[in-house]
Amino acid sequence: MKTAFALLGLAFATSAHADPGNLDMTAFFTGRTHADNVLKVAFKHSVPVVVDSVGGKGDKGDFVLIDTVHEGDKPVRTRKWIMRQVGPGHFTGSLSDAVGPVDITLNGKTAIVQYMMSGGLKLRQQMDLQPDGKTLVNHVSVTKFGMKFGSVEGKIRKLD
Repeated sequence: MKTAFALLGLAFATSAHADPGNLDMTAFFTGRTHADNVLKVAFKHSVPVVVDSVGGKGDKGDFVLIDTVHEGDKPVRTRKWIMRQVGPGHFTGSLSDAVGPVDITLNGKTAIVQYMMSGGLKLRQQMDLQPDGKTLVNHVSVTKFGMKFGSVEGKIRKLD
C-alpha cells in the first residue's frame, strides 16, 4: 500500500517560546524537512515511515516538494507535489500518489489536506503547528466506504 499521508506548510518562530503565528504553506517546506511517522493499516503491524523532503518555488510560480519516502522494509520511493494558492488559506494541486486534485485549507495554526488515492481510498490529513514554530504534529486518516482503513501519526520538523 502506498503511504497515506502528506506534508505541507508552517511558519517560522522567532524564538523557541514565541508564538509562531498562523501557518504559512510554503515557508516551512522551502528547504529541507524531516518527518518521523508510524503507519497503522487495519489487520497489519505498524511500520515506521520516514520522509525527507526538499521544497521550493517552481518555474511556473507554483510550489514543488519532492519527498523521499522510507516505509518499513519497502524500497525507497520518491513522490512529487505541485501546489498553487487559489485564494486566502486555500491551495490546490497534484501529488504523484493522488488520483485527482489535492485540496488544502488553512485555519490559523491548522492545515487540512484531502485527496483520493487509488483503490477508492480517501485521505484526510490534519497538521497542527507547535509552539516552537519548527514542528507540525501530523494526524492522517484513510477511509474507504466511510470506514477507517489506516492512519499515520507523527511529527514533521523543519531542518533549514
